[in-house]
Amino acid sequence: MKSLDVKVWGVRKRDTKTPSYGVRWSVAGGVFSESFRTKALADHYRTKLMRAMREGEEFDTESGLPASMEEKKSAVSWYAFALKYLAMKWPHAAPNTRDGINEALTSVTLELLDERAGRPSDEEIRRALRNWAFVLPGPDDREVPDDVRNGLHWVSKASRPLADLAEAATARTVLDSLKLKLDGTAAAAETVRRKRRTLVNAANYAVDLGELRENPITAVRWQKPKVSNQVDPRVVANPEQARNLLAAVSYVGGYRRACGRRLVGLFAAMYFGGLRPAEAVGLAETDLNLPEQGWGSALLHRTRPSVGKQWTDSGETHDDRGLKNRPTEDVRRVPIPPHLVAVLREHLATFGNGGRRAAVLQ
Repeated sequence: MKSLDVKVWGVRKRDTKTPSYGVRWSVAGGVFSESFRTKALADHYRTKLMRAMREGEEFDTESGLPASMEEKKSAVSWYAFALKYLAMKWPHAAPNTRDGINEALTSVTLELLDERAGRPSDEEIRRALRNWAFVLPGPDDREVPDDVRNGLHWVSKASRPLADLAEAATARTVLDSLKLKLDGTAAAAETVRRKRRTLVNAANYAVDLGELRENPITAVRWQKPKVSNQVDPRVVANPEQARNLLAAVSYVGGYRRACGRRLVGLFAAMYFGGLRPAEAVGLAETDLNLPEQGWGSALLHRTRPSVGKQWTDSGETHDDRGLKNRPTEDVRRVPIPPHLVAVLREHLATFGNGGRRAAVLQ
């Protein structure tokens, strides 16, 4: 039917247990409707119908849709999409975030594989995905062992379509798989939530690309594991215990090698100053105010998290970044108690600073 026989009505909110918004239109007397979870999605769908009508597109009398909007199941596999998503996220992500994305994509990919002949073991697939597929540069841009390349080729053929995630049962199965560790026991709540965040973000990207109509992961009624924010006082060392532990650390590796003695300043900064490990590693002498008596201070402006060479742009174990969850140039002044001042003064007197801007506790 021609668009002259089409009428598009407005968006209407439906009073249901789960609020939704409906779009209704008619083609040659036949009435059609679609429902959406948000008004923005419904408005967007109505706009596309109106545009097709104005441009004189043919509307199908059975589906009620113009040719440009006919539902077509995406031929893109989950694995191919995951590689595209990784390439989009990698340049702007912190090294630890890259590691988390890699882990989440690996878990979901393993769950979205069909049975095909020649399947490698789960361990081989996981190793190929973790170490070769979901890192940049990717397997197409570097030399890859033959067994890994063959395994990734099998994964590309066995990966289910991305559009399968739109099925509630499939989405729930994938989410449930995130709750388990490799040995089948329950995963930590924070690990599950972190993996789910990556999956939700990936599905949003699929919506942006037009591969999915809406995010199917957020539509699933799935119980998120609860994360405790309470600190158990039974496992926190008191000041006397902390001093004893620092004394014990100083004996690690022998006196001449001084491995343990170098660590005393690091752990003291974490306990008595409340610094994150990456903040303590990033401290330089010029960031410290260490008077001979009384309280001192530390000016925090960078972190050096240890994340592994494959996740950093520099290829070094430590990445050089700004403060966590703050703008890159942000600075935070931290008061440090007299005991920590004494420890840091002794550390500098014994080991030096390695240069004005070099980290003193690394």
